[in-house]
Amino acid sequence: MRGHLRLVSWRAGLASVVLLTGGGLFGADDLSGPHVIEEAGVSVQVVGGDGMDWSDVGSMLKDQLTLSGNTQPSEPLADDLAFFTRQLYIREGWPEAEVAWEIKGGVILLTIRSAQQVRVGEITWRGDILVPEDELRRFLLRASLERDGADKNNPVWVQREIEAGVGLVQRRYRAEGYLQAEVLLQPAAEPHENGLRDITVEIKAGPHFTFGTVAFTGAPPELEHLMQEQIAQTPGVPFNEARMQQIEGKLTSMAKERGWLLATTSSSYTLGQAGGTVDVQLTMEAGERVLIARLSPHENFSRGSTRVLRAGFKKAVGKYYSAEDLDVMFKRALDTGMFARLDVEPQLQAGISPPVAELRMTGEETKPQTLGFELGYDTFLGAQAGVNYRNTNFRDTGNTLAAELNYSLAGPLGSVALTDPAIFNSGFSSTLRLALENFSLFEYSRYGSSLNLQLTRQVTKAFSYSLFAGFSVNTVSTDVLTDAELGPSNYALGTIGGSVMLDFRDSPVLPRKGWFLSGRLESTAGGDVTYMRTDLRGAFYVPITKKFRFAAGGGLLSIQGSPVEDLPIDSRVFNGGPNTVRSFAERELGPMTTGGTPLGGTAAVFGSAEFSYEIYPNLEIALFGDVGSLSGANNGTPFDYSSDFRTAIGAGLRYKLPFGPIRIDYGHNMNQRPGEGSGMLHVTVGFAF
Repeated sequence: MRGHLRLVSWRAGLASVVLLTGGGLFGADDLSGPHVIEEAGVSVQVVGGDGMDWSDVGSMLKDQLTLSGNTQPSEPLADDLAFFTRQLYIREGWPEAEVAWEIKGGVILLTIRSAQQVRVGEITWRGDILVPEDELRRFLLRASLERDGADKNNPVWVQREIEAGVGLVQRRYRAEGYLQAEVLLQPAAEPHENGLRDITVEIKAGPHFTFGTVAFTGAPPELEHLMQEQIAQTPGVPFNEARMQQIEGKLTSMAKERGWLLATTSSSYTLGQAGGTVDVQLTMEAGERVLIARLSPHENFSRGSTRVLRAGFKKAVGKYYSAEDLDVMFKRALDTGMFARLDVEPQLQAGISPPVAELRMTGEETKPQTLGFELGYDTFLGAQAGVNYRNTNFRDTGNTLAAELNYSLAGPLGSVALTDPAIFNSGFSSTLRLALENFSLFEYSRYGSSLNLQLTRQVTKAFSYSLFAGFSVNTVSTDVLTDAELGPSNYALGTIGGSVMLDFRDSPVLPRKGWFLSGRLESTAGGDVTYMRTDLRGAFYVPITKKFRFAAGGGLLSIQGSPVEDLPIDSRVFNGGPNTVRSFAERELGPMTTGGTPLGGTAAVFGSAEFSYEIYPNLEIALFGDVGSLSGANNGTPFDYSSDFRTAIGAGLRYKLPFGPIRIDYGHNMNQRPGEGSGMLHVTVGFAF
């Protein structure tokens, strides 16, 4: 009866199921029986089968009864249930399992004789052992070892999984250029009394093939140098067809990503009987380079999202197709939050020479209006709670209206912001933000209102810059601090400036490799205070192994043109905290009042180095060292700083989330001074640098 499976004609979707194990719902006890399943009028009783969890058998039988659609017991149904039960036992390491069936009194009775569970015993490798045996074992037992709860030393014996592993071992040899490699599986005839079955694997490697001369013709002149570099390291590399296809695919992709959308690459070569070098002739048919003629957003997109797409991608029109340039535009569109899904594909226009394409844009918009609530904790601001509202397509214009109200131990903060992701249908985005704040954390309180405008341009994937201007009105009050400690108590502050960013990290929130460098220049423009501020920051990240990473970073913040006592206290630079020198609390490296108020300064420099290791998926342990200083001098250049350095060493944990890691760090104060603590614990979100 195994020649046909009536599953093809069965239907799904029956109603109630009762699964009993001696009077209760089926659970994870051994299947010693009897157990009963009743489904849509069909009763099945199972006995025997020691060693298997009843939950696994019961779930499988339930699924089969549901799929069958039978409402009466029948011999074909009973035979199929017995067959699937036996297959389940074989898959779990009982190759000699038998399942008998009969129908008694309208009930299907399955009797399982599971025999002994077989596991993999000793593995002996013979022949041409050209790959480390530990690696060969991992290939041979890959499927068995990937099972949930698998015994790493003696996994269950499943014949088809081991045979699949033999194929992986053979592919491993052929990847190394042994194209005629043969791998023979020779299992012991019977398992030992303890259920372990030994394996002997014999490997015949055969002749070895490597790449010889690789000739390449047909590349577009603009890409000739890049493509020659791509294949320059090929001679001497083990030859195999998969690697040959990878080279063809890589060359074709290089051409298509730069506008030769019709490019194809083929190869020809001859294999000798005795191995040796293989000379290859690569030929590219590039065709003509494709121009982007027009944009075509889908008609179902709203007016606002259509405007954003046309403005964001209009620089592509009239230029050759470039995947790199389109990636920047694509990311910019996604960053607006307007799209749950966005697909941008070039569509060649038939019968036109030279060839042109239109960019067809399809996808799905997000729900524009969202209301969110936030709860959190930070070692500087303490417990926090907030509510925020966001409309990513305000009045169907493509603009984003965002409002938030946040309260922490430092006081309330409320703001309203309007962002145009394509101001005047250009490549710039603009944000106008109005904020009201009450900051009362130390021995003073500041009430401030501010209006800020920022223009941002993402030029390339790695390079962006922004221009900004702002004006704020502030009132600072205290019953403790002196005028010199506090700075101006009632002041208006106007600022203008700009920033640049070079970012070659693989991820801005969870970086593992790459580097970034940023600079920011801010100058006062009107108001009651005069100064110029420069901020320089940078970091680089180096993966040492898959789980082991090194990172280093630092910054130099400097104010010129005004002594520290003439600066508002919250406009000064500070040091210490989770992102600078971690042996100090936020802002607390440097001069403080006897009541614990950080007074800040005019120049802060800091640097950090960190080793981290992933001890569990998404969970890292880190060791770090920090150094930094704070100066209150009247600086003449952006590079003036104090040489009175403070140091920290420490350890921490990071748990990675999509928006960045939750980070817990403890930094120990290496040169503790009177009145300072021995260290500081920080809990925050995001990497230190």
